[in-house]
Amino acid sequence: MQLLKEHYTSERNIGFYADKLCLSPKYLSQMVLAASGRHVKDWVQDYVILEAKALLRSRQYTVLQVSDMLNFPNQSFFGVYFKKAVGCSLSMYQNME
Repeated sequence: MQLLKEHYTSERNIGFYADKLCLSPKYLSQMVLAASGRHVKDWVQDYVILEAKALLRSRQYTVLQVSDMLNFPNQSFFGVYFKKAVGCSLSMYQNME
């Protein structure tokens, strides 16, 4: 969890975390699922989405800036990732707040 807290803005790949812990991605996935009942990708996604929501709610940053801060390759990919996780588009989310 500490690694996730330190790197979630730049690393969303389970292989990164497994390498840091000297484990195989499969073993890390199995251990996290057994301990928490959740998949590694879900933990990573939750961290990223919570940060994205906080940054968007602050209204200090544009969507492009938030996308860059969270190291997405582009704003479009960030929008797709966000919509898949949250269930609404970035603009809909911003208008709800």
